[in-house]
Amino acid sequence: MHTVLVVIHAASGTIGLLLALPVLLAPKRRGRHTLLGRVYAGATVGLSLSAFGLFAYDPAHLWGLAVLGALTLGWLVGGLWFARRRPRGFGPRGWRIWHLNLMGSTVIAFVTGFAVQMSGGHLAAWLTPTVLGSLLIARTTAREVARAPRRVAVATTS
Repeated sequence: MHTVLVVIHAASGTIGLLLALPVLLAPKRRGRHTLLGRVYAGATVGLSLSAFGLFAYDPAHLWGLAVLGALTLGWLVGGLWFARRRPRGFGPRGWRIWHLNLMGSTVIAFVTGFAVQMSGGHLAAWLTPTVLGSLLIARTTAREVARAPRRVAVATTS
């Protein structure tokens, strides 16, 4: 069973890493973005669930994997919820900003996992993707906020 979990984890991680950039760069409308996004979401679920299974085999050493898996799954669920529900209480484009931040966080998790694996668990591999990814998300969020229509206050006279 351990080997099956490792294969699922590696395959899901590979698919997620390969699809992250195309999903991020695809025009944000129905079609390519949603199709690639669904496959990416499936890879994210596979990665997270296999992380929990692998954690069960060696909790003392793989606790970081379980934490990253839980966070990633939470970010995915939140990102999908905002994309499907598009709640209006967050402003005209607020749902997009939440979706972008949450799904961007899943990409950071994929890159972090890959970096940690390739570096043998070096601390920089845990921190660098988060710092760089957060800066990219912040820049993209600022652009999205700037594109949002401005509410104009109308002054009334008595």
